[in-house]
Parts: sequence; C-alpha cells; structure tokens
Amino acid sequence: MSRTGCSAIRSVLTAKDLKSFVETYNIPDRFSPTLQGPDEQAECTPDRIPLYTLAFSSCGVWYPLLSFKIALLRHFGIHFFQLHPLGFMRVVHFELSCAVVSGEPSVSLFCMFYKLISDGDWFTFAKRQNNVSKPCYTIMPTSTYPKEWKNRFIFVSAAMIPES
Repeated sequence: MSRTGCSAIRSVLTAKDLKSFVETYNIPDRFSPTLQGPDEQAECTPDRIPLYTLAFSSCGVWYPLLSFKIALLRHFGIHFFQLHPLGFMRVVHFELSCAVVSGEPSVSLFCMFYKLISDGDWFTFAKRQNNVSKPCYTIMPTSTYPKEWKNRFIFVSAAMIPES
C-alpha cells in the first residue's frame, strides 16, 4: 500500500488535546500516548503507531478494542491506522446491528455484507453488490467527518493494538 506523503503530515494536536483525548477514551499511560515530535514522521515503527483521533471521536471506536475488530483487521491483513474513518463507521455499524439481533459479530458474516477496497492511501469497506444478502442500509454518510482528520493523530505504543 502506498503511504506517499505521510512524512509531510503534521499533527495539529496540542498537549491539551492529547490530555483530553487520553482522559476521554481511557487510554492507559502504559501505552505512552505522545504528540508528534518536530522531526518525526506520521508512520508506524516497531514500537509506536499513529492513532487517528477521529476513529474514536466520530466513529465509535473505544479502548479496549473488541476482539471482532482485531480479528477483522487480522483477516484482511491491514493495520488499525490504515483504515479510513468511513471504514470504522461501517465496522461499528455492523457490530451494533449484530447486538440488536442478539448476535455476535463474526468476520465471515461481515464479509457477506462488505468487501475491503483501497481508497487511495487508505483502506475502507464497501457494500457488496450481490443477491445473497440485502443491504443493512441504503444510505451511508460520506462527509460526516472533518476533512483534516489526517492531521489529528497521536502516537501510542504498538502494544495497544494486539499484533500490530
């Protein structure tokens, strides 16, 4: 996957934003949440990953991650930070839909409704166009998140996302 341009992305978050985010979403100190340093790139290292705050603030993601999210990322071979916010919205919507019908979300069931697609430098999930299943919904919001979401990230220890 092309990550062209990531080195040029600069986080706009302040120390106050970091503190508020960590407190709101219960990110433990053991994951060393920090801001981007002046010479650091917005890329994964073996020790740290960028964590886009929009996944939490607008898409319904919370720490700790449910095992379904981890299994889904593992199944598709993508990393938490590679998933576009709309992809997270679809995953959370699916989890909630399963909860409503007293069912457990599963990767195989998710794959009946969605497929992984590349969205430029990011991945997302798109509805499957097939006759096997009817869509869960007909309209999906496409612009409910701030356009500058890529500039709103912190770094955390890679240990926060199992098998990162």
